[in-house]
Order: sequence, then structure tokens, then C-alpha cells
Amino acid sequence: MAPRPIRYSPSTLEAMHRDYADSRCIRLRNRLVEAHLNLVRQQAQRQAQRCNLAFDDLFQIGCIGLVAAVQGFEPSKGHAFSTYAVPLILGKMRHHLRDRHQPIRCSWRLRNLMAKQEQLQQQRQHQGLPPLTDPVLALQLGCTEERLEQARRLHHALQCTSLDAQSQDADGQSSVSHELVDARPSPEQNLLLLEIDEKISGLAPVDQRLVRGCWIDGRSQRELARELQLTPCRLSRRLKRLQQQLQQQLSAAGPWQAQLQ
Repeated sequence: MAPRPIRYSPSTLEAMHRDYADSRCIRLRNRLVEAHLNLVRQQAQRQAQRCNLAFDDLFQIGCIGLVAAVQGFEPSKGHAFSTYAVPLILGKMRHHLRDRHQPIRCSWRLRNLMAKQEQLQQQRQHQGLPPLTDPVLALQLGCTEERLEQARRLHHALQCTSLDAQSQDADGQSSVSHELVDARPSPEQNLLLLEIDEKISGLAPVDQRLVRGCWIDGRSQRELARELQLTPCRLSRRLKRLQQQLQQQLSAAGPWQAQLQ
């Protein structure tokens, strides 16, 4: 369980940061870390809602970023400590998620069901037998056909596809229709997908259906145009506008970028 932060007044915290910058006292550093634990707690709570890593694990990882922030903060520059610390805390969490964890929260039962289905079909293939139909497959796995389809959709959603992959446009021509490239150095696909999902959630409901249907679910633009009652050309223009909007948001450099270099 995360410890409760020690409460200090803003003026006291400023004085403590100045004293630490001069003395580099380890005991004073630890007091500052304890005083700012609320910053780690806030970011851990937000990230825990978006990934499959527990709050306590995220909190511990974020504390590493907080220690680095306390040690690197220069109060003489006049910036608020939170402005400097939050990107470091969040960066530690996201690096851990990017390198070691799948940021998409999903049902392990559905993933296990999909694994059993693939194993069963592969065994039949090795035996020279035809693949099982869905009703028979569901019966052997002890589930409904609807549950089996859910497992397949989840499996498809977890397959990371290159954001500049070829896709079909409204005229049936192969084109790069979703060049959502994060301008920050060396982006990792899992982290980028997490950030894109946050941006998509802020769009209008119709635009969310359009973006998720085309870029995440892999549906054709013609199918989406019929469903949303739009002409293919109008849908294509709307997708291009949304692509540019999201690309600008993802490419925007935060005010802390120079501090992290």
C-alpha cells in the first residue's frame, strides 16, 4: 500500500528544495520525496485505469521517477516542481509499460480460449483433417459461438499493425491512409497506440466510430460509409481531416521535452 504523503506548506517546500540544492543531503531528499508522493499517486491511478498493471506496481515505478526529479530539480530556474516532476514520473511508467507490459486491458479467459482454439485447429491440420466448424469448435471448447467470436475479435485487436501499412481507400486503391507518426525520437508502437487511444476518446462519437472502425478494427471505408450514411468521398475527406488533427496532437512537443533530453 502506498504511504500517505507528508503535508508541507508551499513556502516550506520551496525552502526545502533550495536547501537540498545547496546541501544535497540524502535525508532532506527523502523528506522531499515523501512530500511529493501525491504526484506519483495521481499518475499511477490514471495509468492503472488504462493498462493491466496494478496500481501498487505503477506507484513503485513512478517513485523512481520522483527520486530522479527531486535530485535534478533546480529551484533557481523558477519553475514549479510539479511541472518538472510529472513528465519524469509518467515517463518511467510508460517506459515500463512499453518494454514489459501490454497496455491494453483485456480478459485473460478470452485469450486462453483463443489459444486453445488455435492449438486444436493446428492439431487437426497436422493430422491432415479439415478444420472444425464454429459450432463443433465451440462444443469441444465448452463455450458458445458468441464467446468464440469475442475471443477472435480480441485476438485481432491485440495484433499491432504498422500505422503506415497499406489499406484500401474509398476508391478501392491501395494507399497509406493512417500515417499517425509521433514526432518524438524512437517511438514504440505500444506506447503510441496508448496515446492515440487517448486522443481518439476525445473526438465526437461519430468520428470515434469512424477512426476506430477504419484504423483499429480494419473495416473497409465502403462498409463504414454505408453504416454512417456517408458518401465514400465524404468519408475519405473526413478521415484525412481526422488524421491530420490527430497527427498534429501527437507531434506536439511538451514544454518538458528539453529537460528529458
